[in-house]
Amino acid sequence: MKKTILAALALLMMNGLGAQNLGFVSVPLSTDSFSNRHITPFEKANYQGMDCYKNYIVSLQHTGIATVWKYDGRDALTKLGNFNLATNDPVNHSNVCSFGVEKFDRKDPMPVIYVSQCHKKPYQGRKDVLFVERVLPGFQGSELVQTIHFDDVDELYGYALQWVVDRRHKFLYGYGNTTKDKDVEGNRHRVIKFRLPKISEGDVVFTKDDIIETYNVEDHGLAYATIGQGLCIWKDYLMMPTGLGTPEYPSYLFVWDLKHKRPVEVLDMSLGTTGELEDMAHFKCRRFLVQGQDGLFEMKYKK
Repeated sequence: MKKTILAALALLMMNGLGAQNLGFVSVPLSTDSFSNRHITPFEKANYQGMDCYKNYIVSLQHTGIATVWKYDGRDALTKLGNFNLATNDPVNHSNVCSFGVEKFDRKDPMPVIYVSQCHKKPYQGRKDVLFVERVLPGFQGSELVQTIHFDDVDELYGYALQWVVDRRHKFLYGYGNTTKDKDVEGNRHRVIKFRLPKISEGDVVFTKDDIIETYNVEDHGLAYATIGQGLCIWKDYLMMPTGLGTPEYPSYLFVWDLKHKRPVEVLDMSLGTTGELEDMAHFKCRRFLVQGQDGLFEMKYKK
């Protein structure tokens, strides 16, 4: 029954009914404020987190397999390296990749990356660990330089907690559901905000006393019953790709205003993309890169 209801809701939305009419969100589903194009397919694998720094792209696969690309901003990708992360492990889902603001060494080609473990099983006794790794010069390996963990004694999160860096303001945000991805009744989606620790602090464990801000998006006008994927922060916006790219769980991108705690719009990413979308990154100006199981896409956001 649950799947039937979700499929019916998705069909209604794709047939032109605004999300507001379905109780999903306080703004209508957008089909014209953006455009998508397919840059290139990838070899078949279980792709997950991705982020870019200048013209470098770090693409991650489940268990912690990294590929570094150089993107010319048009259509050409040059592979620079492929390697296992230092935290390669069956329970490292590598669901979100997010660049930080610091380089571990000035000779490093890019700042450290923050990798969301984001697995229903714990890593070395801890669940939803955030791994901070430096990509080594030569792009043939990485080194774990810090771990960050939220000691969630109040069980604010259910299935998995994702992490993303706000580079502009030097904050660390967490996001996830309070029960399970596919739950309709009782599930909420929580934003949590912490300071961004310096690498020199070593391993960090956040407690509830470290929380700067936390709330459920449903309390501020946004509600959806779909599958959460990656995260990206651009300016004051949290960009949240969702869904599986299927009629039952279509691909939608939720744009959330972190400053004012309100939904901006919902984009129908099934237009111009195929397959399951996983993570996204701001490239330059109003251009974004979106990684999915069918490869790499570029989105131009018109607002």
